[in-house]
Amino acid sequence: MIQHNQEDNSKQAVLLSFGKIATAENQIEGSEADKAIDGRDDTCWAGAPYYKWWKLDLRQCCRIERIRISTTSESDDYTHYFIESSEDNLNWETVAEKIDTASTTGGEHYDVSFKARYIRVTVTYSSSGEIAKIRHFQVYGHETDTLEAALPSKVSPLKFPAIAFDQAYGFGEMEVDDIESGQKDQVLVGGEAGSYLVYRDVDFTEAGVDQLRGQFGFTDQDKEKRITLEVRLDDLNGEKIGEIVLFKQWIRWSILAGRLEHTNPLLLTGVHDVYLVITEPAPPQSLMIHWLAFVQKSPLPAPKPRSKALPAPIDDEYKIYFGNLHSHTGFSDGIGVPEFAFDYARYTAGLDFLAITEHSNLYDHYLDWDKSRKWADIQKMADLKTEDGAFLALIGAETTWYNQFGHMNTYNMDFFINAYETQYNDIPTYYDTLKQYPDSIHQWNHPWSCGKRHLDGFDPYDAQLDEVLQMIEINTIESKELGGLYYYVMALDKGWHVSPVGSQDNHHGQWGTQNTLRTGLLVDELTREHFFDAVRHHRVYFTSALHLKVWFKVNGAIMGSRIKCADTLEIDIKALYGVDTGSRIVKAEIIGEQGRVLHAINLKSKQLDYKFSLPSADRYYFAKVYQEDGEFAATSPVWIETE
Repeated sequence: MIQHNQEDNSKQAVLLSFGKIATAENQIEGSEADKAIDGRDDTCWAGAPYYKWWKLDLRQCCRIERIRISTTSESDDYTHYFIESSEDNLNWETVAEKIDTASTTGGEHYDVSFKARYIRVTVTYSSSGEIAKIRHFQVYGHETDTLEAALPSKVSPLKFPAIAFDQAYGFGEMEVDDIESGQKDQVLVGGEAGSYLVYRDVDFTEAGVDQLRGQFGFTDQDKEKRITLEVRLDDLNGEKIGEIVLFKQWIRWSILAGRLEHTNPLLLTGVHDVYLVITEPAPPQSLMIHWLAFVQKSPLPAPKPRSKALPAPIDDEYKIYFGNLHSHTGFSDGIGVPEFAFDYARYTAGLDFLAITEHSNLYDHYLDWDKSRKWADIQKMADLKTEDGAFLALIGAETTWYNQFGHMNTYNMDFFINAYETQYNDIPTYYDTLKQYPDSIHQWNHPWSCGKRHLDGFDPYDAQLDEVLQMIEINTIESKELGGLYYYVMALDKGWHVSPVGSQDNHHGQWGTQNTLRTGLLVDELTREHFFDAVRHHRVYFTSALHLKVWFKVNGAIMGSRIKCADTLEIDIKALYGVDTGSRIVKAEIIGEQGRVLHAINLKSKQLDYKFSLPSADRYYFAKVYQEDGEFAATSPVWIETE
């Protein structure tokens, strides 16, 4: 039971924190982690951006009775944070949390009662800016008589150290110092086929398990050097409940998860001896294991039906807005914080919408979407920063593969999908999950930089997936083939109904000013409902020509439409600048299959309004409109259906 007050009445408890070991996920020079426990008023720990943790090691388990924390020095500022405790530096329990806006320059005091060696504070918001600070952190309580750590518990869902094995063959112990800054860890390492580990009396509990998790590292940094790990029960040749293909991810050490399943679900409950067996190593790769856990993963939420299409504007003229659908902040591998990114996009870059799409493998609790505070907090910030008719703050997630398949953005989903759950490295499994959510929206990201697999060349075509996969990025800066349209045309030729979008994929700030790449949006109103309706029906287009508005129709149907085949097509293309940029439109092209130019219009004007006829011969048609410096807009197609 935690009580919050402003008076310290723990006269019998002693100060435990002074002089102990403090570390942090990030620290600014001059404001290192130990400055939070040095007792001085003129120093503090500081890290950036917030959503960084600070940790205290008391060197032995203690009985904690009181915590005092001070984060701000200004009376109008406030900080959000949560405090966790741990006996083993693996399993953490939240013991206090501050989420209100009360500003307490003297700090907060918490009456608590728990046993711990480690205490960790994660700052989740700072009203004064993106820097997280702890000015004072004090822990009061009593040292315990026992200096030895408790034996690890192999009960689901607790983590236990890999070195707590009962039997091993082909594995050895090793000390590493690169899992977490400032600490050394004992791990196991093995790489020969037939090497195995045995953990006896692992309790899956009556609730059962469906996933093995662990923190895994790799001696060889080549992502193609894989190791297959089998999970068997009660005997080296016992029932197989899992097979996990492991390989190096973004960094050397990653927390990965593999699916556990069996035709007899009772095998996934109760107490078992667990055998982990290396079956298919790729020499010279060796697998390192820090900890393991058997868990029941968070279920995915129930799908929502596909939203009904909104009616067209009364005058059949859509308004056009511009924005960026792919960006990052310091919540993953970018810089800054979400509220600053949204404000920068709106007030500095002049965008009408911005989507923050952090890498899903870099969220906190990235294996449990429903436990991620970052995921929830970005959504709250997006809601706060959205003003219908003026600016849309959107959130998505970038599913990121390191097996050279590629990256994909997801939108309009209550959850994110993370390829660190290794079953999603089987791409059909990932796509089958997307297809279960008909109201979701998905985007192929930067296919020109996806490694050897290149999104598997958009093969094979899948009509059901086609219903939820709406967009593909194009880029005139990084992808020069076919004027930047190479992958867009390839996908169209293979039957996909996708729209071209311009994204900045911001990792260094400048949300909207990094370059001139934009996505144009045709809507009746600037709201989220109208935004997602436009995306589902392909009323979006790419532009690198700033403020260039384009309306493209075939037989009266706006871009993104699917129309019946006719002998003759009536083409209607309009373009103008929403802001006088000093540029001129110099050419427009109608493009069909294989990127062939079917008709060209030459001019030099601030606007274009042109109608003409074409014989119907291709399955799709889109427009490309150039300005004099070579920058252009490329629309979504109008598709011609023969059946």
